[in-house]
Amino acid sequence: MKQKNKMLSTHGIKTLFETRLTQLTSLASESQDETAFKNKLNDYLLSGPIYNPAAARQIKRLIDNDGKTIYEASTEQEIKIETISLLWKFLTNSIINEEISVDLWIDLYHQFDRLYHEEEELPDEKQVQQWMKRWPSGLNEDVRAIRRQNKERIISLLIQKIENRHAPSSRYLFPEGSTEEDKRQLVCQWWNEARFHLAMAIKSPTELNRMLGNSLSEETLQLYHKARKKGMPVFITPYYLSLLNPTGKGYDDTAIRSYILYSPQLVETYGNIHAWEKEDAVEDGKPNAAGWLLPDGHNIHRRYPDVAILIPDSMGRACGGLCASCQRMYDFQKGHLNFNLDRLKPTDGWEVKMERLMMYYEHDSQLRDILITGGDALMSQNQTLEKILDAVFRMAVRKRELNKRRGKGKKYAEIQRVRLGSRLLAYLPSRVNDGLIEVLKRFREKAEQVGIQQFFIQTHFESPLEVTEEAIHAARRLLEAGWMITNQAVFTVAASRRGHTARL
Repeated sequence: MKQKNKMLSTHGIKTLFETRLTQLTSLASESQDETAFKNKLNDYLLSGPIYNPAAARQIKRLIDNDGKTIYEASTEQEIKIETISLLWKFLTNSIINEEISVDLWIDLYHQFDRLYHEEEELPDEKQVQQWMKRWPSGLNEDVRAIRRQNKERIISLLIQKIENRHAPSSRYLFPEGSTEEDKRQLVCQWWNEARFHLAMAIKSPTELNRMLGNSLSEETLQLYHKARKKGMPVFITPYYLSLLNPTGKGYDDTAIRSYILYSPQLVETYGNIHAWEKEDAVEDGKPNAAGWLLPDGHNIHRRYPDVAILIPDSMGRACGGLCASCQRMYDFQKGHLNFNLDRLKPTDGWEVKMERLMMYYEHDSQLRDILITGGDALMSQNQTLEKILDAVFRMAVRKRELNKRRGKGKKYAEIQRVRLGSRLLAYLPSRVNDGLIEVLKRFREKAEQVGIQQFFIQTHFESPLEVTEEAIHAARRLLEAGWMITNQAVFTVAASRRGHTARL
């Protein structure tokens, strides 16, 4: 099963510019600098053979904004916008920064190529189906065959890892006198327990490389070691590692691999991230950038009038893995989110604090939607999650009762929607166990009686390769418990290829 949709190299896209966009490359070679190039482009857009006015307007915006600066919230610095300037340097072989991704040149090539084609109609179903066929899912038999081999290799390494453990308190130890076959059967049995994968999560570059059959490049390993020195965590479950393809042939795993392999830019930025979005920067006693005064910058986040995010002080401050594109990377950097699972267990004071946080929702006139996330909402243990949901239930009841005493035009918005944000259906679907289903059922049944109408598990699948039999089983159980499932996907380069998200 050879992947057909390989990415262009820098040399390949340069050749495309020179052979198919000859007018553009001529304008670049005739220009002494980027300013002259932009002027010539403006003139060309007014007089050249343009077939797509919408494409011309888009390029005009690129020209007009080139050279301007914007405020970057993650670094709290002004950064310069450069697209057309960099394109001139690229086309005239005067580019200095070799680290610029080929994706920029591919995108700009398509932007300019659109000038010479009339605006395309939306693709029909047949075309979309053709694009979708490029992308196998985790149910494809060829994919599953590679993953069975992965699992066997990883299990063998996990056996060695357990044999070398010196933690008598661990539940995952081999009984004295166990044969090799006994050990393998035990690990195969433990493989179906979410707790096992969290206990055995890969936390070092060396171990990661071993689990992937020593397939990582020296460059990638050095980058990982640099990340670790900067305090950037490594945390990947054996289950998710088994989804990758370290063989060098077969399915293209870039969309999921890029979630656990960090980029040089991310590693360089880590340690200096202030916030990904300006609303996330919170100072005590001051409204955030969206104008909301929050009781605690670490537990409640808010950008919109009708919804506020709750991040509990529990194991929900961890995840089943650290996503390279995580918008809360700054919270991992500051230690508010982390992978010290034992330390993240709720303290005695958490329940008192939780009731205080619920008052924020209760006394707000607009909030009707609570999104419990983290980290990951489903990383909280069942008992802890039930206490959080019970607190939400009591708050919703009080808000409803208070409205009975409020006059016309003074009633507050009542809680109508409860969401749990989780990527564990992709990272660790075995987390959806009997205990969790019972907690979710009990909450939904009583919450419906007080006017809460919507119950969502907000998942985060990035690729059809993450859709496995285990993930489907977990999703069906959640649906049967009466919780709807919605999905978010980050449009990384690999996940933005034609047909990829449609296939997902």
